[in-house]
Amino acid sequence: MAINLGKDPSLLIVITFFEVFLILIPALIASKIEKRPIIEEFKEMGFLQKINSLKNFTLKIFLGLLIGTFFFFFSSFVLYFFTFIVQTLFGTQFVEQGVENAITTEPFNPTITQLIIIITIQIIIVGPCEEGFFRGFIIKKSQKKMKLIYSVILSTFIFTIYHVPPFLVPGSTIITFFGYFFTLGMLLALTFIFFKNSLLPSSIAHSMFNILILIF
Repeated sequence: MAINLGKDPSLLIVITFFEVFLILIPALIASKIEKRPIIEEFKEMGFLQKINSLKNFTLKIFLGLLIGTFFFFFSSFVLYFFTFIVQTLFGTQFVEQGVENAITTEPFNPTITQLIIIITIQIIIVGPCEEGFFRGFIIKKSQKKMKLIYSVILSTFIFTIYHVPPFLVPGSTIITFFGYFFTLGMLLALTFIFFKNSLLPSSIAHSMFNILILIF
């Protein structure tokens, strides 16, 4: 049975706020282990950075919006590509079962106010918190122990499992959507790396991608 978190838009809004814990809990744990102020952990993730140049700040926002829009249109081809492969290997019924049991967050008949709140949350919570954890935290922390390429793969794998959690969805759903989310996670990780570990472009791109999915 599909898990439709958007069936009740108000509940979806409340649940989405819990994504703050993606950066709060790791920062708290790391600060205890490393014995340094939690504020330093947030800074290491990429938060609380000073704006050295308004032009550079604006450019990162613009490029983030552009990249997010590209991801949105590109994602359709990625989903089709991996769905076709899975369908070829396991059959049409397998893919249909995977899709039917997927977790969906598209709000069902939201009011204008609810839609505005959901979009705002994407910008100020979902994009920054997911990027702060999967990119700012995992990549930077693991990079101290392994090569960058392995850190990116680890980050992307965890990002994928987060979106198709084995304890909530069946194997058919994981297999059907694994390539899709892994590709998206890899592109966001590369965006983070390309902009020299700046969270702004990848967060904007992530938020823009989610918003376009909500609208269209």
